[in-house]
Amino acid sequence: MHSESHRPVFLNDVIGHQEIKQELKKYLESKTFGGSVFLVGSPGIGKTTMALCAARTFGFDPLEINASKSIRSFEDVDKLKDACRSCVNIQSFIRGESNRKTCVILDELDGSDPHAQAKIVEWIKDSSRTVPILCTGNELPTIFKRNSAMINILRCYPPKATEVQHLFPDSDAPQILKECQHDIRRVFHRLQYGESYTIPDYSLPPTGTSPEVAFLWRQKMFQLKNPLEYHADKLGNVHWHQTTSEYTRDDKCDDTLVTRRRQKKLSLDKSNNLAEKNQNKEPTHS
Repeated sequence: MHSESHRPVFLNDVIGHQEIKQELKKYLESKTFGGSVFLVGSPGIGKTTMALCAARTFGFDPLEINASKSIRSFEDVDKLKDACRSCVNIQSFIRGESNRKTCVILDELDGSDPHAQAKIVEWIKDSSRTVPILCTGNELPTIFKRNSAMINILRCYPPKATEVQHLFPDSDAPQILKECQHDIRRVFHRLQYGESYTIPDYSLPPTGTSPEVAFLWRQKMFQLKNPLEYHADKLGNVHWHQTTSEYTRDDKCDDTLVTRRRQKKLSLDKSNNLAEKNQNKEPTHS
């Protein structure tokens, strides 16, 4: 997908968010890594991407963890702390990059368990910690608000249309951003796969409506053609053109021809029935 193949690698590749990039640089260039940085904002605006790019830019190996799925208890936090006791991860040690340290990135932290969040705050306050911690989330948990003195809370906002217009020179960037609710992932999916079908709001038919009428109601609501009407113009058969409904240019059914034929057939059937009855009523002569 374009959203992954064109994903920025380093912090300079990220568009906008100048103040947040400066704060990330200030935190990751420090020697003590006191406290933490929490990026909060709506989904799809690049919070996790900025955290990953910042870690790579300043010489860290990013350890990305989906907190909403992987951190659900105290034990999960303790396992993470034990794994990060050494500031150099195993892969960097094997490659001989002893100076390359680990940066823990806790993604979607607002979806994790509240007890686990309290344990993470304790870990952030631990002065013996040697690895930096970057957190991201759509909402800011209450316990992080209470500990804002130790946690640098950075509010991320969607990019402006002027900042991304050069990426889509052949498209109307303001309109696309508005339709995609300023979600950059959705913008890339829209440009790659096209606009998806919009499902209309479903409205129930009135109470007591027969199943047949309710079915036609749903067909009309989704702008589908009536399946009970046969489209003779698509069959390409002269016989059916003469015996079925005719359709106008707007694809509307014109039943006048069929109605006339039915009335003619009914009148013939009635006359034949009357003739048979009259024959049956005639007295028989011996």
